[in-house]
Amino acid sequence: MPQLASLFCLPVTMSFYARISGYLQYRTHDHLGAAIERLTRGAWLNDDEQWLVRGHPREIRTNATTDHDRNLLAIPAGVYQNLGRITTELFAGTTDGLVVISSNDACFDAWIETSLPEAADVPAGEGGDVSSIRCIDLEHFARTQGLGVKRLGDPGHFQWQRDVLDAFHDQHDPDVLGILESAHGPPG
Repeated sequence: MPQLASLFCLPVTMSFYARISGYLQYRTHDHLGAAIERLTRGAWLNDDEQWLVRGHPREIRTNATTDHDRNLLAIPAGVYQNLGRITTELFAGTTDGLVVISSNDACFDAWIETSLPEAADVPAGEGGDVSSIRCIDLEHFARTQGLGVKRLGDPGHFQWQRDVLDAFHDQHDPDVLGILESAHGPPG
């Protein structure tokens, strides 16, 4: 039995897929650099600051969305593996930020994360009070959008979930490309 017992000690890693879009503006280049380093280490960005699809170095989601002159990092809309687990880390040193997240990966959740004023004073790469998270009741949101509610097992349930998430992101996602192209930075 020792062989069987050692099997139960193996670490289990689970992936969490979430739709994410947003932007983060940092107080300093060091704060932006720490965020880029974290995203690169997690295989969401490559060394050229291009966004990757599921960490594959040859599958580029989009070109770099970083403006080093403005200390601005934009997260292009897409489904990301495990990024939803670490977004709060990215808020250290921000002066402004908005990240919109949703998932139906073994859940049906959405939340909007915004920068707190005291986040700007948190040292690069460290933790602290950096963001506020507003949880969204997606069933309530669906009702307010005229989408009704479908329960698991109801015909069309999974399509309904996708429709609700599409409507949620249509309403809450920031205009990432507009923010990057703007000479003035993110809306504030």
